[in-house]
Amino acid sequence: MAILKQYSQQDPKWSTKLLGFDNSITIGAAGCLLASMAMVCSVYGFNETPDTLNDKMKAVQGFQGPLIMPYLIAQALPGMVYANYIQSINQPAPFAEINAALAQNQPVIVEVNFSPKQGFQNHWIVLVSKQGSDYAIADPWPEPVDAEQVMLTSRYGFGMSPSQIIKAALWLTDSAGPVIPPASPNLDTSVVASFTVYATADGLAIRSQTLVSDATLIKRVPLNSAFSVLEADAVALPLIGQVNQWLPVKAEDGTVGYVAAWYVSLASQIPAAASPAPAPANESAPAMVVNTTSAGVCLRSAPLVSEATLIKYLPLGAQLQVVEDDTVAQSKVGVLNQWLQVQDISGKVGLVAGSCVALGTGQAALGTVPQTSPAPAPAGSPNASILLRVTQDGLALRSAPIITDSTLIKHLALGTELIAIEAPQDVLAKIGQVGDWIQVRDVTGTQGYVAAWYVIERPADPLPPAGAPAS
Repeated sequence: MAILKQYSQQDPKWSTKLLGFDNSITIGAAGCLLASMAMVCSVYGFNETPDTLNDKMKAVQGFQGPLIMPYLIAQALPGMVYANYIQSINQPAPFAEINAALAQNQPVIVEVNFSPKQGFQNHWIVLVSKQGSDYAIADPWPEPVDAEQVMLTSRYGFGMSPSQIIKAALWLTDSAGPVIPPASPNLDTSVVASFTVYATADGLAIRSQTLVSDATLIKRVPLNSAFSVLEADAVALPLIGQVNQWLPVKAEDGTVGYVAAWYVSLASQIPAAASPAPAPANESAPAMVVNTTSAGVCLRSAPLVSEATLIKYLPLGAQLQVVEDDTVAQSKVGVLNQWLQVQDISGKVGLVAGSCVALGTGQAALGTVPQTSPAPAPAGSPNASILLRVTQDGLALRSAPIITDSTLIKHLALGTELIAIEAPQDVLAKIGQVGDWIQVRDVTGTQGYVAAWYVIERPADPLPPAGAPAS
């Protein structure tokens, strides 16, 4: 691998250039994720600056306004791969995945809080190596770039540990070759727990190390597989169900390795008695979905910009199901003076300006944007229902809160919007909690259950921008 090239978003060669498709925000002001992506791509042999990567991502429609869509990196730079994105606002930072990548000299992009001031001022940086319990970073903010090694906790810790600092992690890599399965580790001791544990997830991995990586995968086993625990009761019992803890085990076929302690239990799983949710009416022709490309897009009752036609404002990335002919609708997306008839996640039907939406990808754009605090929804209003967004690409929507092939309805893309169909107080207590499930409905009307630890609360519908004209 090549040595990482450090870039500053504030380099005068590109700092004043517009970021993505925004007409006022520059690379210097908010191009930290763009610059971080350029740095990571340099490790894999790409000679892209923030300026050239900005142009190439624009050429493949890789921005929503100033917000970049990293999952389109392969279209801009053939050979690069968008590997994963995990938010950790409501769950522990994914250190197993981060450390596995760094151990293979693969840098990881992470989101942190730029300032100790009240509120969250998001900023993206690159983790380049693990140094004890800390991480060396490449920071795109300083100009010129840092000449000496800088540590994560010294610059963005503000008295916190890495687990509190990291709010999201993004992996970009190159096309990987075949992986040779690792040998089972030598965990043969005379100590064996008095109890058996069972896999609570179908396809649970047995690994050679306590790291989530292709290089550590020995094999996968089905739901309810039984394991002997190669640890004393007093040590093993407190770990069961705990995120980022691992258990040394032996499977029934004799395979030895480590399993994620948060995916095992002391009892086998009994499928819940629930009727399968109906599949979409036409699987071969899924509903057309578009996403808003900026915050404050208006949903209107008529194709006229007027206070009298305003139904509500929509946040950035809101998913809308098109409720008119798809062929006609596609010709309007991204076009000025065209209107689309749509329905939002809460069931509101209306019209949006075609120039304010893009074809739905199900994946959220990322970047640095001003943070606002939405007003609380009035009790009893449609917005009193909890709106959610998916944080894991491929998250399963299931007909019952149990992981089996028979309960799978469909897979949901990163950023998919969902509306909870449970009591709000129950939903808020579950978000981010491993082992809990939330009953939801997506924008196409499909109902089911999702794992609560892979969703976060969606931003509320914004208030009218102060002094801004309605869009």
